[in-house]
Amino acid sequence: MSHPSIDLAPVDAGRLRVELQAFARIGYSADGSINRLAFTRPDLRARQVLMHRLRSLGLAPRVDAFGNVFGRLPGARDPELSPVLIGSHLDTVPGGGRFDGSAGVVAALEVAAVLRERGPVLGRAVEIVSFACEESSRFGRATLGSGLVAGTWDPGEVLTLRDARGVTLGQVLARLGLNPDRLADVRRNPGDYTAYLELHIEQGRVLEESGSRLGVVEAIAAPTRLRVDIAGRADHSGATPMPLRRDALAGAAEVILAVERIGRRASGVVATVGVIRAEPNAMNVVPGRVELGIDIRSTDPTRKAEVAAAVQQEIAAIAQARSLQSIPHVLSDEAPVTLDPRVVDVLERAAAARGVPAVRMASGAGHDAMQMARLCPAGMLLVPSRAGISHNREEWTPVPDIAAGTQVLLDAVLHVAEHGVR
Repeated sequence: MSHPSIDLAPVDAGRLRVELQAFARIGYSADGSINRLAFTRPDLRARQVLMHRLRSLGLAPRVDAFGNVFGRLPGARDPELSPVLIGSHLDTVPGGGRFDGSAGVVAALEVAAVLRERGPVLGRAVEIVSFACEESSRFGRATLGSGLVAGTWDPGEVLTLRDARGVTLGQVLARLGLNPDRLADVRRNPGDYTAYLELHIEQGRVLEESGSRLGVVEAIAAPTRLRVDIAGRADHSGATPMPLRRDALAGAAEVILAVERIGRRASGVVATVGVIRAEPNAMNVVPGRVELGIDIRSTDPTRKAEVAAAVQQEIAAIAQARSLQSIPHVLSDEAPVTLDPRVVDVLERAAAARGVPAVRMASGAGHDAMQMARLCPAGMLLVPSRAGISHNREEWTPVPDIAAGTQVLLDAVLHVAEHGVR
C-alpha cells in the first residue's frame, strides 16, 4: 500500500486506554453499565468532553442543528478537496457497555493525535465526527444523526418522534439550545466528503470464532420492523372454560415460535421477537390484547422481504385459527447497504500490510456507516467483542485489539487522504 505512513510511529495504546476510560466514567452506573441515552445529561457531558479533546488537538469543534459534533484537522495541502471523515457515536442503550460507539470515536481521536503530532501534511483534510442519536433506544429509530446528514430521514418527521414520556424530538432539541427549525441544514451533499471510515466493535462472535483480529465489512444488514397487535377477549381465568377462550397471549406464543421457525429456515436472514406487551397483565385474567415487536434482518433484500411476507401470512393464519384479530404495522423497511468495494480493498490491504489477521464479513448490526454510504464511499472495520456481547455491561474488547484496528484505520486514512478513492 502506497501512503506516507512509513515514518509514523505506531498509535498509542496507552492513550487509547485513557480516552476510553474517560468516556466510560460518563453515565457509569453502580452495576458497571453505561447509561448515556441520546440527548440526556450524560450524553451531553460526553459530547462536551469530546469537544474539549478536539480543541486540545487543534480541531475547532462544530455542532450542527441536530447535535452532531465535527472537528477538522487543519493543514491540508489542498483545502478545496473534500475531507476524509472518520468517527462513530457516543450515545448508548440503557444499561449499555463502554465500547459500542465510543471505541470508534476514540480511534478517530487517536488518528487525529498521531497526525497532529507526527504526521505529514496530507492532500485532503481529515475530519472527525460523533453522530448524535445512533441508538434507537429513546426515539425508536436508529442512526438519526448520520441519516439526517446523508438525507435519509425527513427532518419534519424526525422532529415528531417521541420518547417514552411523550416528549417530541423537536422539543428536546429546542430545550438543549439546538435549532430544530434549521434541521434541513444538517444534510450534506454528494461530494462533500471523499470517504467515511468507521471503527466499531463487532457485536457478534464471527471474529472470535474465526480467530481473526479484524473484520473488514463488505455489507451491512438492514431491518424490517413490525409491530403486531393481537386482540382476543379478556375473561376471568377461573370462570372461562378452555374451549371458550380467545387468548391473545397464547396466540402470540404461536407467533413467536413461528417467527423463530421461519427465521431458522431462511439462509442469511435472522428474525427476532424482541418486544412483548400483554394486557391486562393480571394473573387471574385471560390476556385480551398483546403487542409484539418483530425485527427481521438480512443483507439480501429479496430474502428479507420473503421472510417478512411469510411472517405476516403465518400471523394471519394463527389469528384465524384462534378467532383472534391481528393487525401488523410496518414500522420500518430499510434497504441493506453494500459498502464501497474500493474502500473495502484499501482497508483489507492496510490490514495485510500491518500483518493484522483480517476477514471480509457482513455486519448484522446497523451502523452510521450504512447511512453515510448513501452519501459517499464508506468503509468499516470491526474489532472483536468478547463472546460477542454488546449493549451490555459485560461488553469487552481488549485495548490491544482496538489499537490494532486504529493502526489500520490510520493507514487507510493516510491512503485515502493522499490518493482519494479510486
